[in-house]
Amino acid sequence: MNKRFTLPLLLFGSLIASCTYVSQGIVTSADRSAMAMPDDHFGDSTEKIVYLDQNWNRWDSLWYYNTTQGSDFMPYELFLHLEQADSEALFRNADNMSKYRYLTQRESWNNPDGLPVGLVKDTYQDKEYMGFTCAACHTGQVNYKGVGIRIDGGPALADMDGMLRALEMALRASLNDEAKLARLAQNMSQELSAVRSEVQESLDWLKGYNQVNLPVNGTQVVDYGYGRLDAFGRIYNRVLGHMTPGDSSNFNPPNAPVSYPFLWDTPQHDYVQWNGVANNNDGPPAGFLGPLGRNTGEVLGVFASFSLEEQDAHLGYKASVDKRNLGRLERHLISLQSPLWPEDILPAIDASLAEQGEAVFKAYKCQLCHSDDESFVRDDDKRLVVAQFANVPLLGTDPQMATNALTYQGDSGMLKGRAIGLDGKQSFADTTHVVFALQNAAQGVIVARDPDKSWIRARAEWLYDIIVAFFNNPVKGKTEFHLDFEINNDFPNNLNAYKARPLNGIWATAPYLHNGSVPNLYELFLPSCSDEERAAGKACRSNRFTVGSREFDPVKVGFVAKDKAEYPGLFEFDTSLPANSNAGHEYAVGVTAVIKVDSSGRAIRKADGSFELEWLPPIEDSQRLALVEYLKTL
Repeated sequence: MNKRFTLPLLLFGSLIASCTYVSQGIVTSADRSAMAMPDDHFGDSTEKIVYLDQNWNRWDSLWYYNTTQGSDFMPYELFLHLEQADSEALFRNADNMSKYRYLTQRESWNNPDGLPVGLVKDTYQDKEYMGFTCAACHTGQVNYKGVGIRIDGGPALADMDGMLRALEMALRASLNDEAKLARLAQNMSQELSAVRSEVQESLDWLKGYNQVNLPVNGTQVVDYGYGRLDAFGRIYNRVLGHMTPGDSSNFNPPNAPVSYPFLWDTPQHDYVQWNGVANNNDGPPAGFLGPLGRNTGEVLGVFASFSLEEQDAHLGYKASVDKRNLGRLERHLISLQSPLWPEDILPAIDASLAEQGEAVFKAYKCQLCHSDDESFVRDDDKRLVVAQFANVPLLGTDPQMATNALTYQGDSGMLKGRAIGLDGKQSFADTTHVVFALQNAAQGVIVARDPDKSWIRARAEWLYDIIVAFFNNPVKGKTEFHLDFEINNDFPNNLNAYKARPLNGIWATAPYLHNGSVPNLYELFLPSCSDEERAAGKACRSNRFTVGSREFDPVKVGFVAKDKAEYPGLFEFDTSLPANSNAGHEYAVGVTAVIKVDSSGRAIRKADGSFELEWLPPIEDSQRLALVEYLKTL
């Protein structure tokens, strides 16, 4: 072969060998089609968007953003042309979507309509839908002096609940305003009567969804605000609703919002989710589910089309869930690495101060729960994470999410009498713990064939994907649940706990604690206290702060809390409200006790069976600043 053509052909071959690249177009911009926002609703301003080295190139990011997982939220053309409730501007335009803190994009090869990150087109049973992919909730951005730093796999600042309520208003406005409806029909190139019917159907469904998922605590509605969602509560309600079609009362209030977790190292974890409800076990029966089961449950929650009716000719439950893409997305995340503090954009790290902070980190035994850089390497291809969990009563953080996971139940409906798991040892009674219903639904969807593919193709792909998932899963063998430095596999009772994890990239994941109740790392090492104590001059965590701005504070490490009087659209986080407590994890101020461990890292118990505990002395402000500086280096 002519050597002149060898290199180009090799390069071209490497491109077409990877659908990741080809599906996004061979040519794409270095900023990955990100749209800078010179002046947005909260006074943030970005002149350019940059990406850090997270071991993904520009095609990797775009493939992650634009690959459907089978979510069917709304008819695609309707979402594309729907106007905002109070104007003729499109609902999906950049200014409006940015208000809900979805990351805006320019048009690109596989996103020709310029939808925000994580909003994609899905086709199911010959119909086109707008749906969500994991990138919508797990892609972040921090802004500093006009530069927007995109963080792949980082926690989104999105207000999904607020957006869904606004969409309901927009649909209602289109029905009630003939001019709006006429414009919508013209832009959709459809008959007015057909569009009216489609809008009414979408409105009825979304209104019902929003009513069921109102974040109610007793009689009080406690909004999530930016950067939080009770994802599990909403997933559970989707499954419960499908168990009892026509009965809208089979639900539990999704009133325990948590921050969107960051995704780097997730495939390498033995247990995932804030309370460890899902694992990445590669052995049966969990290995049959493992990451695929976890991700299938997520898609059921974010609007997959599915039915829990048993099929006559096929196994499992018919669904739009794209299991092939779920496997590809999970494998894609294996290569994702945490972002390093960018000293060319943010102020340089004080190496001497960071060294002092490392000493504080170890003196206060943080490494017992959060692996430090000596035992965990962010770019090690063979890195594995054994998650450490702390029981909620001892940890002291807000218990609502863990409590709901332990107590929520529902009417078994059409699942009554069916086997709960693949082993067939237990069957559903009249009522069920919702976690078992979710597992059953995920299992049924996994074993079912894709209804949009032939039987032979669907089964061949299913077998291939199961084999590939088995051999590519970083977590091998049986997993053990590490709770309070002991093994506790008493599922689901062991879910009354929250997970610690390695802190690599923690600087890019504000706000902090599982429910986002602490605005920055500096305040995380202060005590929680009352308004009266704060007024008396005690240094404490903020009891109220605004959320919504992406402007970054590189000293305290978190988002800048701007004035709500100047920017009324900001969300005020009030830690006195249910599920919003900022208490707990107060090891550095001598409030939260530390469990003593032996030389092998196991908990030490007293003769009466209780833990041996110790309270560490409160750190001084200089130590607090040093500790924050050290965490920037991870």
